[in-house]
Amino acid sequence: MRFLQLLGTAWTVWKVASKRVGPVGGFLVTAVVIGGFVYLRPWLAEKVPALAGVIGNP
Repeated sequence: MRFLQLLGTAWTVWKVASKRVGPVGGFLVTAVVIGGFVYLRPWLAEKVPALAGVIGNP
């Protein structure tokens, strides 16, 4: 993912999660989700080739 897409995703996750679990919980949820995207991106692109175009080249 490009940096701005990742930043936009992080912002969206934080806004939704912070309403549900508060600001600290929202930060933790955002860190887990964005960390998962970054960590799993190469594996997902390899296992699901159709998804590679959506998530970008690793």
